[in-house]
Amino acid sequence: MNPHLYGPTPGARDRWVDLARRLQQRLDRRLATERVRLTGLEQESRALHDELDLMEGSAGRRLFLSFRGKAIRTALAFAHPAWTAGSAARRLAGRPPLRATTGALTHLRYRSAPLRLVTPASQTSSHPADFQAIRWIGPMTIRHRSEEALLCHPDATITYQLSVPAGSTFVTAVALSPHVWLQHPPPVRFEISVALNGRPTLTRSVSLDPRRRYTDRRWHPIRIPLPSGDEPATDVTVTLSTSAEGPAAWAWAVFADPRFIWRRPATEVRASLRAAVARLRQSGPRGLVDLVRGLDTTDRERELFALWMARHTPDTGALTDMAELSKRFTAQPLISVVTPVYNTDPGWLRACIESVRRQAYPRWELCLCDDASTRSDTVAVLREYESDPQITVRYLTQNGGISRATNAALEIASGEFVAMLDHDDELTPDALFRVVEHLNIHPDADMLYSDEDKLDLTGRRCDPYFKPGWSPEHFLTCMYTCHLMVVRRTILDAAGRFRQGYEGAQDYDLVLRLMQVTNRIHHIPRILYHWRKLPGSTASAGMAKPWAQDAGRLAIEDYVRRAGLDAEVAPGDGTGLFRVRRRVRGRPLVSVVVPTAGRLRPIDGQPADLLAACIRSVIGKTSYDRYEFIIAADEGGVPQSTRDALEGSHHTVLALRLDGPFNFSRKINAAVAAASGEHIVLFNDDLEVIEPEWMTAMLEYSQEREIGAVGAKLLYPDGRLQHVGMVLGVVGIAAHAFHQHPGTSGGYSSSAICVRNYSAVTAACLMSRREVFDAVGGFDERFPIDFNDVDYCLRVRQTGYRIVFTPYARLYHHESASFGPRTQDVAGAEEMRRRWGALIDQDPYYNPNLTRAFPDYRIQP
Repeated sequence: MNPHLYGPTPGARDRWVDLARRLQQRLDRRLATERVRLTGLEQESRALHDELDLMEGSAGRRLFLSFRGKAIRTALAFAHPAWTAGSAARRLAGRPPLRATTGALTHLRYRSAPLRLVTPASQTSSHPADFQAIRWIGPMTIRHRSEEALLCHPDATITYQLSVPAGSTFVTAVALSPHVWLQHPPPVRFEISVALNGRPTLTRSVSLDPRRRYTDRRWHPIRIPLPSGDEPATDVTVTLSTSAEGPAAWAWAVFADPRFIWRRPATEVRASLRAAVARLRQSGPRGLVDLVRGLDTTDRERELFALWMARHTPDTGALTDMAELSKRFTAQPLISVVTPVYNTDPGWLRACIESVRRQAYPRWELCLCDDASTRSDTVAVLREYESDPQITVRYLTQNGGISRATNAALEIASGEFVAMLDHDDELTPDALFRVVEHLNIHPDADMLYSDEDKLDLTGRRCDPYFKPGWSPEHFLTCMYTCHLMVVRRTILDAAGRFRQGYEGAQDYDLVLRLMQVTNRIHHIPRILYHWRKLPGSTASAGMAKPWAQDAGRLAIEDYVRRAGLDAEVAPGDGTGLFRVRRRVRGRPLVSVVVPTAGRLRPIDGQPADLLAACIRSVIGKTSYDRYEFIIAADEGGVPQSTRDALEGSHHTVLALRLDGPFNFSRKINAAVAAASGEHIVLFNDDLEVIEPEWMTAMLEYSQEREIGAVGAKLLYPDGRLQHVGMVLGVVGIAAHAFHQHPGTSGGYSSSAICVRNYSAVTAACLMSRREVFDAVGGFDERFPIDFNDVDYCLRVRQTGYRIVFTPYARLYHHESASFGPRTQDVAGAEEMRRRWGALIDQDPYYNPNLTRAFPDYRIQP
């Protein structure tokens, strides 16, 4: 009997049901995809209609439509090429070569006083709880023109006070951010007033409505010329204000680099032209191009440093007060300044010695050791100072090198602390006073180091270096402490003093041994030392001598052996940088925790499963092979495309039902609770792996017992920097260092390309040992959206662990790189202030001499 005459068998029926179910799932997925695509098309359509309505409603469009017949055809024939030519011209002017050339010509004609270099006298906002309502937001590009933008979210007012030459001109431009043009922003009124002593206030105002006027979608320039006068300078008060004619939620109003400009004297113009010709002759066209490109940055940094020096360099009266205060110090240790000398130029040697004799703190001795100099004029200068009772000179009969000569100088030193001074450098007059002042507050300090700058051949101060607090992992990357270095004598002797065979990196070798004797290493955030920037010197060109680089590598290799590290020392990504590449101990399991909404997202109008792409990049590009995925999705789970990407991997998908409003911290904690790994990686669902060693690079630090959290280097898909560590108290609670700088940028003193310690790293890609995560209680759920990663890192540091950023874990982050109208969690900011206010104001890894208005480490004048 044929069974098919009576219907399908039970097995065949199940197969048909399964096939129907799979077909239905496929149809459902296709329908969901088409719905996402349709939503994107509808949004695009609405945006295009808004644009057309705006253009048709403009006065220019109405005038154009008033023409008839041949006039319309003639206008069309000329209008399109004109619009195209105008757009092309703006685009060309915005490209780097022409923009740099234009900037160089402007620099040649004018000097300027940008307000971004001036501390505001006052600022007020109708959003007092929003600390970001008034802030510098970096370059903003509108119609191919890029300007440093000052955000003044209406209603807001900011006031500056400064002195400028009479006859100067105030220049700026105003606009609304392009990112809100389609969000129906209200009209915004910009007002600028410049008040002069004894003269009427000069004012300008403009109202912009990019929703109704297409011509308002650009920078609107504003110029206010000041009257000339008999006085060479004028004190001015500049007030910038914005107000919205309606709800201001989308009114992101900006000023373009407001500043005063005035013409340079003809003598300066001629000197600049001669310098350009000299650079062309010396370095060719490429050197001239580099000079032009660096004019703006160099000029800005020079002006900032000049303002800083004017405010922070002690005058005669201040030095006299320091000398008097020194007498009242509880501790007044003798400081032995130790200086090896060899064939030093008499002028530099005399300046070096005199810098010690000018010290405000009186209890010092200078111990000089001549390393058998062959220049008679060098020896003659030393003979001049032998009669000074605070100066002792020792003469060696055979040249033995800088380490041997320094040790010989130490043998005649009797101070409780030793300060190192090179024979052609100088101390600031307050250097030893600041050291003893610090020791009276921190009597347990064993080693102290300060900030520094350089002296060029004319004696002008330049190239300041404002350093972070003591950073052990950073120090294994480069010798950043340098000068001024002061060490307790007993600790110096315990470390073994200076060793021969490490010349060129003898200071580096010494501190690598000191850090194994003591961890009481303190930073004084003041410039107390001037390097002499001589041709071919380390101060002039970093590691100018290859043997110094080799000596540094030998010093680190010796440290690795002494410390018992299973690691190799490799060259870093820049001159004078190293990488201590630790080997991972065993094969610990790493749990990759991915919080996600579990939905497709429209990207360029097309639905995309970023999570699936993220998972595939981890599986396909990660060299370390022992990990699991913990996918923390919303209650609906993840789409089939994500499950397909996970197939074959060790994974767990959690469909979390989290009652109440969205809480990122709660989702993280729930996911970590389900993880089995010894190490946890918090991993955003829009990341993409670049380098296969990313997990190994993070694991090599996470495995160390002193390290509590490790952060990665994240770049936007177009190559700009998104994260290389976070600094506290900058642009509010915390900011990403060098945010949106070019991905190839080295950052301040190479900090974007070397391992560094920070107070916090982003949870977009953060690794912690499970024991550390549990010990601090995971993420605090009182921070549902913002600041949870910063709070986590600060609690980890509070427990005694260090936070590390490694540039060798490189990933793309598909987070929106553009400036957008996002409001941060005000309650969270207030809670962060309550908990961590003191630390936010004094981040130990961010120098207090650097600005808090920008994340690019520029000087705070």
